[in-house]
Amino acid sequence: MLKCLLYLLDISLVSFRSKDYSSGFPKEITKTVDISTLAKVSLSDMEWRKCLYSTDCSEIGLVILRDSDNLLSLKRFSKQKVKRLGKEAQVLKEKNLMKNIGPVAFVPQVLCTCADRAYAGMLLNTFLACPLASILHIPLDETSAQFCAACVVVALEDLHKNGVLYRGVSPDVLMLDQSGHLQLVDFRFGKDLSDNRTFTICGMTDYLAPEIVQGKGHGFPADWWALGVLIYFMLQGEMPFGSWRESEIDIVAKIAKGQLNLPQTLSPEAVDLITKLLVVDENTRLGSQGPSSVKSHPWFDGVDWKGIADSSFPVPHEISSRISQHLESLLEDSALPRASPPRDVEELNVPEWLEDW
Repeated sequence: MLKCLLYLLDISLVSFRSKDYSSGFPKEITKTVDISTLAKVSLSDMEWRKCLYSTDCSEIGLVILRDSDNLLSLKRFSKQKVKRLGKEAQVLKEKNLMKNIGPVAFVPQVLCTCADRAYAGMLLNTFLACPLASILHIPLDETSAQFCAACVVVALEDLHKNGVLYRGVSPDVLMLDQSGHLQLVDFRFGKDLSDNRTFTICGMTDYLAPEIVQGKGHGFPADWWALGVLIYFMLQGEMPFGSWRESEIDIVAKIAKGQLNLPQTLSPEAVDLITKLLVVDENTRLGSQGPSSVKSHPWFDGVDWKGIADSSFPVPHEISSRISQHLESLLEDSALPRASPPRDVEELNVPEWLEDW
């Protein structure tokens, strides 16, 4: 079971013929899962196998359907933690946002929602591997960074068309599936932007735009600023304004002023793109008038945007290789034991926040 995590595949839901995998790579896939049969699946039908990413009250991981070899991805919220942190409204907002959003590139479909005494969950039609941050221990080459950035651009384009501000562009939040494509599965900072601006200060600190840290209100351009930070980090392995872990006050001040030093190791095209994305004035920031200005930038020359959107554009070998290496290291560092069933807890379905789950 563990070695199947190493298989880099191009489909989301799979069933394997045998659990005896040679070198960790199953040679043949027998069938895909009939998604229609998952509409009413319950948490008791799944066995939690591995947590891939966690936040203060949620975790995203791999589950296997009982009496099968179907490996799926589940996002689940701990009811106890949600209630203790008072985040009922936030969790409901995230669930509704993910369920109701139109088809969006690189945002998995919610196959069903389900709950038991301990968790409220969302089953997703993706086969996740790891957070993007897990493969950024050293900088990416420009082709690989370009591919990841292009996935984000296409996702943001669709989200903004659907009126959704994401505020989650960060390697700690963005996930990679096992084919090497980015997947947006964390919408705790997402917002249905019915108005042009919102004044809530939230997001990953290092990726906050100047208008956010200054409390001026912000809109879609904040996502394009975060893209600029992400591209810089993928290419350099460090943050353009330093890390808030060192001195949050100093970093926020640098962000507000746009104090940016670009290393000479970057290509002229990358420097030009990052410089135009990390502009303090959101109205002149690249992308502020729409994603076409970002997509047409010379740094993205050679990108087949349609191929990116439908996942037919080849995933760079560097990304596939790093995912494989990361999963191999997981197997070496941990036996990945089966998760124990949750301990009995008090009935937590009583609060009205879960009635429509």
